[in-house]
Amino acid sequence: MKRILNTTILLFLLSSLPSKAQDSTNVYNFDFHKVKPIVQIFGTASYNFDENKYEYSFSRAHIGFQYQFNAKWNAKIILDRGRSTSVGKITVSDSAGNKFNIENTSKEGSYYTMWLKFASLQWKVNDKLTLEGGAILQNHYITMERFWGLRYVAQTFQDLYWHIPSSDLGFIAYYKFNKFFSVDAAITNGEGSRVKQDSFGKVKIAGGIDINPSQKIQTRIFYHNKQSGINNSAAEQLLSAFIGYKPTDKSRIGSEFNYMKNLDNTDGLKSYGFSLYTAYHITRKTELFTRFDRLLYNITENTNGNIMGDGNTLMGGLSFAPVKGVKLSMNYQGWLPDDNVKPQNRILFNMEYKF
Repeated sequence: MKRILNTTILLFLLSSLPSKAQDSTNVYNFDFHKVKPIVQIFGTASYNFDENKYEYSFSRAHIGFQYQFNAKWNAKIILDRGRSTSVGKITVSDSAGNKFNIENTSKEGSYYTMWLKFASLQWKVNDKLTLEGGAILQNHYITMERFWGLRYVAQTFQDLYWHIPSSDLGFIAYYKFNKFFSVDAAITNGEGSRVKQDSFGKVKIAGGIDINPSQKIQTRIFYHNKQSGINNSAAEQLLSAFIGYKPTDKSRIGSEFNYMKNLDNTDGLKSYGFSLYTAYHITRKTELFTRFDRLLYNITENTNGNIMGDGNTLMGGLSFAPVKGVKLSMNYQGWLPDDNVKPQNRILFNMEYKF
C-alpha cells in the first residue's frame, strides 16, 4: 500500500514537469497531460451537548488520479484513509454446541492507514453502453448522495445507518436508452473493496432504473441481493426508491424510502425508513438546508444488538462555498431515539476541499 501511495504522489509530481523533460524520459509514451488528479478531504469539528464532548475528525481523505487513454477508455485509482481492517463475520458456539453467526463491524488498525478504495477500468462502448470493472463505485445511493449535495455534512440514509460501502470488487454496466430512461446492473463481491471473495463464492447482484421525465424531476428504483460469506445464512435484500424535484434553480427537494430485509444477512432482521431533505440558495454562495430521517427496525430474537434502534434524525444549517472547490458548513444534527436512551444533539462545523 505504501508503494501505491508513493506511485500516486510521483505521478502528481511528474505531471507538473515540462513536456520536453517528459518526452526524454517517458519510455512508455505515457501522456501526462491525460492525468487528472483527484483530491477530496472532509473534516469535522463537533460539540455533543448530551455528553459535553468535543471532537475533530477526518471522515474522508481521497487522493488519486484518473487517466484518459482515449475517448472510450479511462482508468481511475483512488486511495482513502481510515481503519482499513474490519473484524467482519464470525461464528460463535454456546455450551450446547449450537453455532451462531455474528456480524462484527468494529475496525482495527491505525486510524490513518491509506488503502486502495477505487481501482477501475472503464470502457465507453458507445453513447448508450458503458462497462466498468475492478474496485468500482457502486450505484446504490450515489444518485441520492449527489442530489443531497452535502455529503461532507452527512451521509445519505443507506450509508449513515446501514454502512453499505461505496466501493466493491466486481463489474457494473450502464445503459442509457435516452435522456429520460436508463438502467444499470452490477455483480460484485458484496463485502466491499477491502475484503477478498469468500470461500463459498457468494456475490451481490444489483440493478437500478432511472426515470427522469424532465430536468426538474428525477427518480430512481434500486434493488440488491447480497449472499452471505457464511454458508446457509439469509440473503440480504435492499429495495429503495427516490424522487427529487428542483422547482427552481435555487431550490431542491428530495425524498427516499429504503427497505432492508435480513440486514447484514441476519435472518428475519428488517430495517426500513425514509429521508426528506430540502435546500435553498439564499445567495450564489450560501445554501440553507434541512433534513428529517425516520429509522425503524423489526427486531428478532437472533439480533446481535449491533443496531441503532428506532428513532429520528434532524439536521439543519448553512453551507457556504467561498471559492470553487471549498465548502464550509455550520449545522445542527440530532439523533432522537424513540426510547429516549442516549439522544445525541450536536453542533458541527464541517469542511470540504477538492481539486
